[in-house]
Amino acid sequence: YVQETNRDILKKALRSDFNDFEDAIQYYSAIQLGEIDIITTRNLKDFKKSEIPVLSPSTTNKLLLKDM
Repeated sequence: YVQETNRDILKKALRSDFNDFEDAIQYYSAIQLGEIDIITTRNLKDFKKSEIPVLSPSTTNKLLLKDM
């Protein structure tokens, strides 16, 4: 699935406390979509204030394999 990036998301990303603009875009895109259970990233430290659970790729893989 590819989420649309719109002006509202970009404004929120620019005004956010995120150190990385691209991380902010990903986060606010996920928030806008509203159907995201987790964010998977190697950059956990930039998502400390996330309202969505944030997991490393290895942790996500373990959870997915556990459910199989």
